[in-house]
Amino acid sequence: MRFTETAEEDIAFSVSPLLEAVHSWHVLTDPGHHALHVPWVRRCRRLPAALRRRIREHGFVVADYIPAFFESRAGDHDAGFADQLAAVRALPPDRLAVELAQNLVADTTGTGFDLVADPGRRDEALAELRRADADRAALLSDILTDPRPLLDDVLSTLQDYWDAAFAHEWERVEPGLYESIAAAGARIAHQGLFPMLRTLVPQIRIDPARRTLRLDRPHDHDIAVTRPHPVTFTASHYVWPHVRVTCDNPWPLRITYPALPLAPASAPRPTSQEDTLTALRALAAAPRLQIITQLAGQSRSTQELATLLGLSPSVISRHLHQLTQAGLTTTRREGYYVLYSVDPARLAQIATGLTDLVPDALGGTS
Repeated sequence: MRFTETAEEDIAFSVSPLLEAVHSWHVLTDPGHHALHVPWVRRCRRLPAALRRRIREHGFVVADYIPAFFESRAGDHDAGFADQLAAVRALPPDRLAVELAQNLVADTTGTGFDLVADPGRRDEALAELRRADADRAALLSDILTDPRPLLDDVLSTLQDYWDAAFAHEWERVEPGLYESIAAAGARIAHQGLFPMLRTLVPQIRIDPARRTLRLDRPHDHDIAVTRPHPVTFTASHYVWPHVRVTCDNPWPLRITYPALPLAPASAPRPTSQEDTLTALRALAAAPRLQIITQLAGQSRSTQELATLLGLSPSVISRHLHQLTQAGLTTTRREGYYVLYSVDPARLAQIATGLTDLVPDALGGTS
């Protein structure tokens, strides 16, 4: 994504009760991949057995790719869950079929759009899928013929899931999402767009000089973000550990990101030279700097860091101990997991301490 000089005017922020419920449903399809949300997985075990069965039965809809139609009215802060469901029901059948088919087709059989637009490709895909999974092929055939019966079942399941559990959960997480958005706005006001982007989405690559944002995805797009073609950042609790990108027509450009605490926009308290030196010693090793990079906007466990960095858990633990002793990382327990996070306020203190060493050299050119 390429941003203009007026990029701050070309972005928006939003929250979405429907999209958040869908991401929490995705968590239930693969609990082992979502360590942060173990408490929610355990709570959902208390749902009625019939509802849990329907959630499993239709889980393929949100198991990997999240259909873009769930983003309907996601930028409308006045739209509630019911409004968003109604907006999905009002979409044309061909759009629904494209999105619903996406999780049923392998890369070799094309995309949902290919199957809807090209009868020949559709027949080939169905024949290939029948050889591998006759039931899945029958489901895909039904979707391509008329997606509405399946959609009605999916939205009915979502409504019952909302009523039974997620409406209350939304009341809990919504204030934190808005706080995250407000903190992001404060960061933009004080530091500019790219420091905010680096904090919000740790999986991206930022090049402030070229004014670009890059996400590594097997989906090659080069997009200019402008006033007529803005990007919306949708804050989410349950999207973690993913970052979801919607960039195909006719859907609006959107990045759904894990909303995690941001450093306060106010100036950090002064730090002593000895304090600064302690932190710099902790950072002065490649593995520890890599750990800080991995934790920049996302909490992780020792085991997750070990996998990402190719080191043993015991080595990671030693490095984390030194970082924690220097006040650079904090810990909290989520179920069976101990998650480590960067303390952004502490990093800001260190940056201020370094700046204070040579204030004239850094500020005299203004």
